Amino acid sequence: MDQSATRQRGAPDHLQPVVPESAGWRRAGRPRRSGAATVGGTRAWVITAMLMVLMMINFADKAVLGLAATSIRAEFGLTAAQYGTISSAFFLLFSISALVVGHLADRFSTRTVLLVLALVWSVAMVPVIGPAGFTVILMSRVVLGAAEGPAFGVAQHAVHKWFADTDRGMPTALVSTATSIGVIIGAPVLSWLISAHGWRSAFVLVAVVGAVWCVVWLFVGRDGPIDAQSTTSTAGSVRPIDQVRVPLRSILSSRTWLGAALSAFAAYWSLALLISWVPAFLTDDLGHSKSAAGTLTALPWLVGMIALLVQGFATERMMRNGRSSSVARGIMPGIIVVVGGACILAFGYVHASALILVLMALGLGLSGVALAAGATACSEISPVGQRGVVLGAYVGLYSLAGVIAPFVAGVLIDHAGGDPHSGYTVVFALTGVIVVAGGVLAITLIRPERDTVRLIAAGSSTP
Repeated sequence: MDQSATRQRGAPDHLQPVVPESAGWRRAGRPRRSGAATVGGTRAWVITAMLMVLMMINFADKAVLGLAATSIRAEFGLTAAQYGTISSAFFLLFSISALVVGHLADRFSTRTVLLVLALVWSVAMVPVIGPAGFTVILMSRVVLGAAEGPAFGVAQHAVHKWFADTDRGMPTALVSTATSIGVIIGAPVLSWLISAHGWRSAFVLVAVVGAVWCVVWLFVGRDGPIDAQSTTSTAGSVRPIDQVRVPLRSILSSRTWLGAALSAFAAYWSLALLISWVPAFLTDDLGHSKSAAGTLTALPWLVGMIALLVQGFATERMMRNGRSSSVARGIMPGIIVVVGGACILAFGYVHASALILVLMALGLGLSGVALAAGATACSEISPVGQRGVVLGAYVGLYSLAGVIAPFVAGVLIDHAGGDPHSGYTVVFALTGVIVVAGGVLAITLIRPERDTVRLIAAGSSTP
């Protein structure tokens, strides 16, 4: 019987997979049957759609506080620094829970893990609906952040169980894009609710939608066939790195992981400001109404959605056409992020309102491609049995920006005193520098092929 062998340069001979064509080795773009599930098939795209809805809810939960910021500050007499503290509190346990739950996602069903996370964050919204105050809102955001922190990493881990490495660009981009869709749809709706029925009504809506998703997921959710148990099966697409166990410190100290995580940190810095401070910037500095601010806040998310789809499509095409993942997952996204950072730097110093909105949308929208590109790069250098914890650590590091950015912004705006414009100018100038630096790090550090070879050599064979 004829066999087709796939070799990875630099890997030991005993780790070179030889997979018969008859066993189901998949050509690009064609689904492969693995047990009762189909890799890249209809079920894979149903799961992708469900995970997109989950991330839409996830980011609507984050965004609702920023949209209600002016009303909440007025009701409770909060200073900018106090509001910044509440915004940062969301990320207090975000990083820790991302790492811990990412570790659990390697050992338990991702279907179950995601269900528990979604239930917890829906319940966490409830206390705010009552007679809330500074402390209640603060604690609610801490619990919400602990539940939502692991969501992105676990969702990517779950979707990667349904697609081969070369085909993960588009589903990864779609799950990432859902965050933008959640705000594009949610921001105008939630802003209208806040204006018409008070800010608590928006919290009620996102809690109910989260609970409904949990019910649907109970019937639809499944774990994909590409997991640690499938790596010994001839029906699976076995990569050399899936046949070893690598010390976690070796993965987390690799240039690719560091480049991906640090560029994502820079992107998340801008994203945290977009969630927590941009609605207030639009009303307090630019003078837009609350309802208009809700609509305008969606502009960066719209740009981000388009950028993620284009980047995901381009990455997948480049990988299928034999281009290196260093270019597809490092250099190309890094250049996009640098352009985004330059736009953020610029819009703090222009005066025409329309130009400010254009540069704001481009700058804050383009930088988000680092999150999806970094996730696929981290997945590429991770053995499948360790992918959950590696992605959890990835989210844990980059989400630290969410702790720091809103608080720093609040301090800088308060420091400006009666001139909020100068405070916002400093905030966005700092953000632009950080984002440009993140893009440069992605361009120079992310080299998945090189690091995969090194990690295979550093690993030990799995039984």
